[in-house]
Amino acid sequence: MKVLFLIDTLEGYGAEKSLVEIARGFTEVTPVFVHIYQGDMLKPHLEQAGIKVYSLDLEDKYAFNKALDKLIPIYYRERPDIVHATLFRSEIIARKLKKKIPAICLVGSFVSNAYSPERLRGKNAIDKLKLNYFFELDRRSVKYVDYFISNSHTIKTQTGKALNIEKDKVEVIYRGRDSSKFDPDKKNGKFPYLNNQRIILLNVSRLIQLKGQNDLLKAMPKVLRECGDVSLVFAGHGPYRTHLEREVKRLKLEPYIHFLGRIDNINKLLLKADVFLYPSYSEGLPGALIEAMMSGKTIICSDIPENLECVDEESALIYEKGNISELSDAIIKVLKDPKKYNKLGENARRQAVHKFELKKRISDYQNFYFRIKKHHKKDRLRILHLIQRPQNRGAETFACQLANHQDSLGNTVKIVSVFSGKTDLPWKGEIESLGASSNRRLFDLKAWKKLNEIILNFLPDIVQANAGDTLKYAVFSKKVYNWKVPIVFRNASEVGRYLKSNFQKKFNNFLYNQVDQVISVSNVSKHDIVANFPVLKNKAVTIPIGIENSKTIMPEKLEPFGKKHIIHVGGFTFEKNHEGLINIFEKILEKYPDAHLHLLGDGPLRSKIEKLVSKRELEDKISFYGFVTDPLPYIKAANVLILPSIIEGLPGVLLESMFCETPVVAYDVGGISEIVNEETGIIVTANNQEDFINSVLEILHSPNLEIIENARKKVESIYFNSEIAKRFQDTYYYHF
Repeated sequence: MKVLFLIDTLEGYGAEKSLVEIARGFTEVTPVFVHIYQGDMLKPHLEQAGIKVYSLDLEDKYAFNKALDKLIPIYYRERPDIVHATLFRSEIIARKLKKKIPAICLVGSFVSNAYSPERLRGKNAIDKLKLNYFFELDRRSVKYVDYFISNSHTIKTQTGKALNIEKDKVEVIYRGRDSSKFDPDKKNGKFPYLNNQRIILLNVSRLIQLKGQNDLLKAMPKVLRECGDVSLVFAGHGPYRTHLEREVKRLKLEPYIHFLGRIDNINKLLLKADVFLYPSYSEGLPGALIEAMMSGKTIICSDIPENLECVDEESALIYEKGNISELSDAIIKVLKDPKKYNKLGENARRQAVHKFELKKRISDYQNFYFRIKKHHKKDRLRILHLIQRPQNRGAETFACQLANHQDSLGNTVKIVSVFSGKTDLPWKGEIESLGASSNRRLFDLKAWKKLNEIILNFLPDIVQANAGDTLKYAVFSKKVYNWKVPIVFRNASEVGRYLKSNFQKKFNNFLYNQVDQVISVSNVSKHDIVANFPVLKNKAVTIPIGIENSKTIMPEKLEPFGKKHIIHVGGFTFEKNHEGLINIFEKILEKYPDAHLHLLGDGPLRSKIEKLVSKRELEDKISFYGFVTDPLPYIKAANVLILPSIIEGLPGVLLESMFCETPVVAYDVGGISEIVNEETGIIVTANNQEDFINSVLEILHSPNLEIIENARKKVESIYFNSEIAKRFQDTYYYHF
């Protein structure tokens, strides 16, 4: 079980501190943290516990879309079972992620009484408008959250009512603390202002107006008159400090008031103090109050519901919120007869250990995650793949490999070909054919009808059209027979390169208007199709092609022996540029006569290239193999794989070569630069034959082992079909 925690920052505030302490104690859950904005005070605490932390370090606090762009690759890399967001901005970003990938199990957090009337106290009209805007943003997007964890029953009730959230979606789990760190018998450590003879009144909290520190300053003159030499110490920082310091000067309290700022060892500070003061107007579940209880301190606190979930009259002196006279009287009573109130501290510690012991809360969190995961099983899909025909081509091969992995994920998968064919493809099931005629591609009522019948019988959730004529047949069948299944089109190339007329563009625009999603193999392919067909702007995503994870690859024994072997794998088509390839190889032979070229593949231009090789008397230097079912042993045995293509999508053969630890040289066309760069291979400006030749010669003389290793690692981390299939699954869920 893996949980990805998304949080605004890792500064040492209450919500962040509590979550870090909980995560550090997990034994059955693997936590991963992502903090969106700058501020990583708690990051070392996580990393010391072996917890992975991603720091996005954004500066613009409302750059939600930018954060989303950075978060999506992390999500796909980590593949968490649950995403748990804490604090408002992270919640909004997580909901955007959920909207993009609906299959996510998303947990939100109630950590403060965000919609308490007190939040508006002292706000001007502009601030109130801002708060109302954020409330509306929260309310309208809360539908994307599957479950919530609230740290108090008070917040569950009030926030749940404000946002109209069903009660059974909200689990109350209190904040936890390790009671052994707050043992009253262990009073070690020295602090400024705490080692003199004064009585110490302590407040631990962020310095903001809602925390009520100003009330403590107003109470101090009366306390000093009645009780003499007393110090009031504030531990914490925040924007209200400047105001409080001005009040200290105005009331002439400088000798008695001390600001420590934010400190790490609160437990030791608490154990040194005499009385703990907590005058808050609004809270989440107050962690500082829980820590004071754990320390056995005499507590004086306001009567807000959040505080009363922690203490009662048996464990604290409770006064009416905002009542300065009642507050000062309570302090004076304790200071004049401290022994009388010691029992309150003892009761407070006992109650805290019972309600807030960290180990119990860690167990609550883990049990909650396992329970919701069980109930949040992703529905399995019925997927119909449409391919051109059974043929030895990348689009069909990948569609079959993808279908196998989708089947392994628990989906029900069927493959249908538009045209008949005899080639065996790597699909473990049968391939049914529409029996379409290549002479009736624009009007084939019989094939459209058969596809409709298959859909009525199979009842797919998704129809994926995999390149070629597949989209044409899917769209016309849907229009004529009015079936409602969403169509996903897999775009494997740069369609703009094939647009020859205005009619062709209008016809394709009609087809793409019927599509629910386009999945392109590369960002270049995506940008190309969107540029030519803007109707797809909000429908296009990129998921690269992948390869199979072959555990052991035994290299083929390439002949002639003792040569340097150059390999090319690809169909003999215009796009693969075999004629240019032969020209390049001839130039290589001039400088490296012991080189030999191996051509794997078949296609309509093969005989033309064979004649060209014969004409240039290169038969003993170039070997033709035709189609090879498994090219990996050949690639593994080669010294370099070359790909001087004219047009490409994202060629799987490059990934195969990188996985086989065979260096690659390729022209910079299509999406090749998305997998090949200076760290993983050699990429050459398109049509620059001289640089291409020199790059191949460089590898033949001295291959770069670091680049070879980097290339393999890149493939293993991103491009296995088992992981690619999960990305397709997430994209499909977008339609439900």
